[in-house]
Amino acid sequence: MSTSRTTKNTGRHQESQKDVKEKKDPPSSLTEASVKEDTMNVAEILRELRELRKENQESFTDTKASLFRLESSVTDLKERMEKLEQRTGEIELRISAAEDTGQRHERTLRYLVRREAATTNLCDDLQNRLRRNNLRIYQVPEGSEKNDTVGFVKQLIKNQLQLKNEDIQIERAHRSPGLKPACPAPPRSIIVRFLDYTVKEAVLRQAWAQKQVMFQGKAIYFDQDYSPEVQQRRVRVRGVIKQLKEKGIQARCRFPAQLRVILETGVKNFPTLIEALPTLSADE
Repeated sequence: MSTSRTTKNTGRHQESQKDVKEKKDPPSSLTEASVKEDTMNVAEILRELRELRKENQESFTDTKASLFRLESSVTDLKERMEKLEQRTGEIELRISAAEDTGQRHERTLRYLVRREAATTNLCDDLQNRLRRNNLRIYQVPEGSEKNDTVGFVKQLIKNQLQLKNEDIQIERAHRSPGLKPACPAPPRSIIVRFLDYTVKEAVLRQAWAQKQVMFQGKAIYFDQDYSPEVQQRRVRVRGVIKQLKEKGIQARCRFPAQLRVILETGVKNFPTLIEALPTLSADE
């Protein structure tokens, strides 16, 4: 009976060893499949690695090209900046030179303006000095002198001013330059130059003393022969005098073109109309 038990145990032990052996040594078909699958996985990985390497190489090439372009752009910008800095420096030098030149020109211009004003005043003074022996007769009808202006003026002075005792010596006499005006326009003045300054002054004093000198039924006027500049200034002064007289203020025009105003506070002389403006505005 023990023998049969031993035989059974031996059989069971052999079966167990057989099962373990079967587990340790699987079938060859399963091993080949696993190897094949592993090989395919490795091949796929290698393929993906090659593609990734290719993509990395392309990206590296693109990056390198971009860096090269960027470096070229930076170099170009650097060159342009250097050129701009150089041009800016040149422009600053030119501006500085232009400013210096402008200042010199400004000083020269101020000097020339002063010289021009002084020269103008000198020329105007010389003109008036050369005209000291001259006088003008206004409102004499055109053609009254015919062809002998000197003889006509002598007779006019003797007859209208009653200066028969004066030795009137006239160097020349003529109408003021310009075309003969049309009928409605006032006639041109007659310019008379005397040989003697005292005779001219006597004629003027007598004409101003009579206040009104008539010729052919019309009033004529005697005045100094001023330079064009002084005449324009005196015309402006006379306009102001007319306005002042309308307001009851006495005023006169003094040589060359000064305004003399007689106020309650006294007599005031103004070389220019601008200087007279504050006083006249206060009196209003």
